[in-house]
Amino acid sequence: MYTFFKKIFFNKTIKNFSVYGFGQAVNIVSPLLIIPYLVAVCGIDKLGVIAIGQSMAYILIVIVDYSSYIIGVKDISINRNNNFELEKIITTVFSSKLFLLVFVLLFISVLIIFIPYINKEKAAFIFSATIIIGQFLNPTWFFQGVENFKWITIINVLSKFIYVIGVFFCIKLEDDFIYANLWLGLGLIISNIIGISWILYSYKFKFQIASLSNVKNYIVSDFSFCVSQLFLATRNYSAILIIGFMGGDYLAGQFKIIEQVVNLFRTYLQIFFKFSLSYVFFEMDKGFNKGFRLWQKFNLSNFIAVLLLVFIVFVFSEQILLFFKVKINELTELNLYLQIALLIPLLIAITLPLEQLLFSLEKKEVYIRITIIITLLNSIGLILAMNYFKLYGVFITLIVTELILIFIYLKTLNLFSTKLIKSK
Repeated sequence: MYTFFKKIFFNKTIKNFSVYGFGQAVNIVSPLLIIPYLVAVCGIDKLGVIAIGQSMAYILIVIVDYSSYIIGVKDISINRNNNFELEKIITTVFSSKLFLLVFVLLFISVLIIFIPYINKEKAAFIFSATIIIGQFLNPTWFFQGVENFKWITIINVLSKFIYVIGVFFCIKLEDDFIYANLWLGLGLIISNIIGISWILYSYKFKFQIASLSNVKNYIVSDFSFCVSQLFLATRNYSAILIIGFMGGDYLAGQFKIIEQVVNLFRTYLQIFFKFSLSYVFFEMDKGFNKGFRLWQKFNLSNFIAVLLLVFIVFVFSEQILLFFKVKINELTELNLYLQIALLIPLLIAITLPLEQLLFSLEKKEVYIRITIIITLLNSIGLILAMNYFKLYGVFITLIVTELILIFIYLKTLNLFSTKLIKSK
């Protein structure tokens, strides 16, 4: 028995996940503190504006991140013991991200000038841009590659601490809602600057801009992958934009409350996906069979955990909505939406591991095509559903999209496995 517990508590992977999970748990807990407070002080309609600003930022962040959180992690993981290559990678990635950041900020300026809805709430959207600046500085993709989960935790805890303190101390009136996303951005900027400084000091990297040819090669080589991630982000965050533009800020606020509960699971699943990614890539690089066994071990146990958590939330759904300051006269309707929406995280717990397999099998181009097609279908479905069935139709569309995606991934992976067996 002693040997069993010793093996668990001193296992390097479990220790890393515990450290990483503690920091990422702050990402899950902080909205539970912030959203009820914002609803109470600013109202559901202003929460809708805040959510739309965040969603727009999270979509545009993908352009700035480019391929760093998938391909960048893989490159860092493989070259973790080669300091020269690490410096070359981090210099190229950050130089490219700087160029892309300028492009995104110019694009936001155009949106603010020419789109009436955004212009009307321009202060909120300008402050939302600080989230993108903060993400540009984010070095956690580097820390993931070298499996330094302690510093990922430090960055996450510090950024969310600044965010929560800023919101509670500076947002006292309804009109103060414009500062919510500003404090989220400032938390990211400050904590990520500290993280970058530690990397430069610890690895003795020089602070320099990469050559134009390296930046060009980086952008050109991973362009199609970035496009796929942009489509993926659009699929994940476009629902609230469509609801806001078609149904107004109040419906967007209602959706945000339900989405936030779902996002607790989505955030956790993305955390787990990112944590396990470098491990799976590293083992797959040694051999497919060894990597596949590790993939099964990670994702099967994770799905069981998610299933249990979803059941608990389903049972206590009304109490959860009351915690988010939902009014009694809206409780029955929103409770139905929430219980339907809980199917989404269960399906995501299947799609993300299947995506991981596609990446591991070097099927990036296939993943890109699937993502683009699914996003287009999802966007069309959301517009039609919102027009005819309002929020109920939106949640059904999101569920159907995930089911279609699972079917496509399984058929695709089965095709590749069949070809692999025949080739042997």
